[in-house]
Amino acid sequence: MLKIQIDNPALEKGLRQVYGSDTEGMARAFYQFAQQQQIQQDIKVSIQQLDAGEGIALDKTIQEIRVKYE
Repeated sequence: MLKIQIDNPALEKGLRQVYGSDTEGMARAFYQFAQQQQIQQDIKVSIQQLDAGEGIALDKTIQEIRVKYE
């Protein structure tokens, strides 16, 4: 289990205003945020690969995305 400690009073206050004591809701929101960050990183890498001429076939790309995100 991963535990995160927040040492920023303003951030903690904002989270408590939005989620109150709903730690499961807060965890779901954090998970969605982390997924979005991973997708953004993957897109950045993909763009760099395309710029470098390292493209791959569309069907292979879709298959890899399905495996990763489903």
